[in-house]
Amino acid sequence: MSRTTHVFRLFVAGREHNSALARTNLAQLCEKHLKGRHRIDIVDVLKNTAIALEFRVLVTPTLMLVRPRPEVTVLGNLNDTREVLAALRLIGGER
Repeated sequence: MSRTTHVFRLFVAGREHNSALARTNLAQLCEKHLKGRHRIDIVDVLKNTAIALEFRVLVTPTLMLVRPRPEVTVLGNLNDTREVLAALRLIGGER
């Protein structure tokens, strides 16, 4: 198993329902699959519009895998764990 630290940037819109779900789902996914090997940076686009524009985020929630490269972007509340794990290259390509 890899010891790579995964760095995520999660763009949310305040406490909006899907944003809250994405926070919870990402935290659970990381706890189960990347325990001790992850960092999650939360960006509230309602409070920090400039960074959302800088990263061209037009939809929330948006998850970006910053490291390891290549970067990956996943949209939505992250409730389909298998799809999210596959997109983030944490499981094989069996989607």
